[in-house]
Amino acid sequence: MIKLQLIFFLLFFASCFSHEHKAEIPHSTIPADTIQFMKIAKDTIINISGVPVEILLPDSQSKGNILCFPGWNFSKNDVCKKSDFCQKAKAAGYTLILPEMGKSIYAKQNYPETRKDWQTFPTRSWILEVLLPELQKKYGFLQKKGNNFLYGISTGARGVALIALHTDHIFKGGAALSGDYDQTKFKKDNLMNGFYGSFEQFPERWTGDENPFQNAEKYKIPLFLIHGGKDAVVPVSQTELFFKELEKKNPQLGSKLKIDPIAGHDYKFWSALTSEILLFFDSFIEMKK
Repeated sequence: MIKLQLIFFLLFFASCFSHEHKAEIPHSTIPADTIQFMKIAKDTIINISGVPVEILLPDSQSKGNILCFPGWNFSKNDVCKKSDFCQKAKAAGYTLILPEMGKSIYAKQNYPETRKDWQTFPTRSWILEVLLPELQKKYGFLQKKGNNFLYGISTGARGVALIALHTDHIFKGGAALSGDYDQTKFKKDNLMNGFYGSFEQFPERWTGDENPFQNAEKYKIPLFLIHGGKDAVVPVSQTELFFKELEKKNPQLGSKLKIDPIAGHDYKFWSALTSEILLFFDSFIEMKK
């Protein structure tokens, strides 16, 4: 009987010893740099909460990422099809990220007064709370303190200004082409009224954190502001006044202004600035050793 008890004790001891060496390492102790992201090996379209997002990879090793915002009701692909921006950016080593924004004005949220047929399109909150976190955690793009930049055309330029205002340590600079930055200067605008409701009823929606111009002192990254002097869609004064306010409130940022006195609101003008924009981005690049 004593021998049998001794055998059971030895078996139990051996079992405990073997389990001790098979214990799993707690997840919290796994170094962050060992986390595996979902790799994207070729140009593709991913779906993020129902919104198509196109990923275009560079021709060589990526040196940075550019998040591109289209204008109001512009296709995410327009910038690639109607200008040389995508081709030159890829050749320069940039990964391009193009979300389909539709009829978005990059406002924080939809309101009861927002036109019903506009309420299905992404808002700024979707960009900040859904798009950026998923790209960072799942795919490894747009990591904090990386070589990340913003690019936007027309209303997409407004998007650049608003996302730059409401993010920290993600982007190093932004290029905003032919955008509007102070909607209080045109209170009868159909687009702004159709989204925010009237200025008279809801002034707080037209100002505060929805208004880049009125928050010039809060910017932490430089913007390259571009506009055509003969723009018949968005007054050139929108860019001129915004740049002047940035220089007054935030001169240390080194923002840049480019006004072409004979240019309009079109891809011919925007495409002509591609090389200069990429050089602006390149000036902030930090290459890994």
